[in-house]
Amino acid sequence: MGYLSKTNLHHAYICEGDKKEIYNNLCTFCQNDLNFKIKANPDFVYEEYDKLLISHARRLRDIQMNKTTDRGRKIYIISFNFITIEAQNALLKVLEEPTEGTHFFFITPSAHIFLPTVLSRVNVISYKKSLDRVSSNFLKKSLKEKMNLVTKMVNDIKDEKVSKFEAIVFAREVALDIYNDAKKKNDYQKLKKLSEIEKIIDYLHSTGSSVKQLLEYLVLLT
Repeated sequence: MGYLSKTNLHHAYICEGDKKEIYNNLCTFCQNDLNFKIKANPDFVYEEYDKLLISHARRLRDIQMNKTTDRGRKIYIISFNFITIEAQNALLKVLEEPTEGTHFFFITPSAHIFLPTVLSRVNVISYKKSLDRVSSNFLKKSLKEKMNLVTKMVNDIKDEKVSKFEAIVFAREVALDIYNDAKKKNDYQKLKKLSEIEKIIDYLHSTGSSVKQLLEYLVLLT
């Protein structure tokens, strides 16, 4: 996990955890550590979305190219629950070739919703007090227990008790468990399942995809 350093500030961070807590911490860091004004400052931008779409990402990509008012820093704090694959790909150019003095802080409940290509270009900071992973010991559960867990998750998403990103986080954590278990046991047959799970995760990002069918297929793979 990364950390904030005023002497070596990275150009992009993913901050996972509680939105309000992280925002307050970032504002304190900007004002006290960076001596950077957050009020009445056009170089400080805070935006909040439920789902970050490609149109939002393209806009961020464009506005970050503007010069700062005093040729100093530009701080962008962007909060969202979910981000589409298209939006992530649109941000890659910014993450690969950031404008000098520009720093992005993406606030999200979990970094697991991001593509590996994005994660490789940012620092991830976790503000979570505990992981509380729903996928814990998932591979050891019986088929019936796995299906019951998936059914509950699908119903919670349908009833809007949780966001769809929970299914993506869950699938990524299951993939991580399979990878760690396979490496530990030198079981390369299990590693072959990872490519199928990555396909499931890709489909989960797609609008209109069936969470129920995809998670049930994930259960069968495990």
